[in-house]
Amino acid sequence: MIKKLEKFLDMLGAIMIAVLFATIIIQVAARVVFSIPSTWTVEVGRALFLAVVFLLTPVVLLNSSLMMINSLHDMTKGKGRFFLDLLNDLFVDFILVTLALGSYERTVETWAIEIPTVEWMKSGYLYLVMLIGTLLMLGFSLYNTASRIRKGL
Repeated sequence: MIKKLEKFLDMLGAIMIAVLFATIIIQVAARVVFSIPSTWTVEVGRALFLAVVFLLTPVVLLNSSLMMINSLHDMTKGKGRFFLDLLNDLFVDFILVTLALGSYERTVETWAIEIPTVEWMKSGYLYLVMLIGTLLMLGFSLYNTASRIRKGL
């Protein structure tokens, strides 16, 4: 199931990046070529960028492909590295839980606030994307931690 979710998120991310690219092209053409203000493209582009970041980061986290400074990690071996990785997982999970709680509160608080240039989009939708992405990151992080514990024991 994890692999299917990963493939779905990859495909969704590719589609969102393509739509984001098209939105940017429309914005540039409207402003530079036709001298028409295109305010909706700014908001849609911002929402798509947020969605790309928060819905593709879980895949990066699942594959342990996040950029990190690993000096201490490389200096430790065996059980020391195992416990260092677990401690790192706990810190990451703490940050993700905090982010999820904040995203949930902001989603509820801003759910009905309209974005003036795009009437159908509410501010709460953006925080909902953050919440969903954060929960996916937390789930994948816990999955990685459980896999690490199974291998380490």
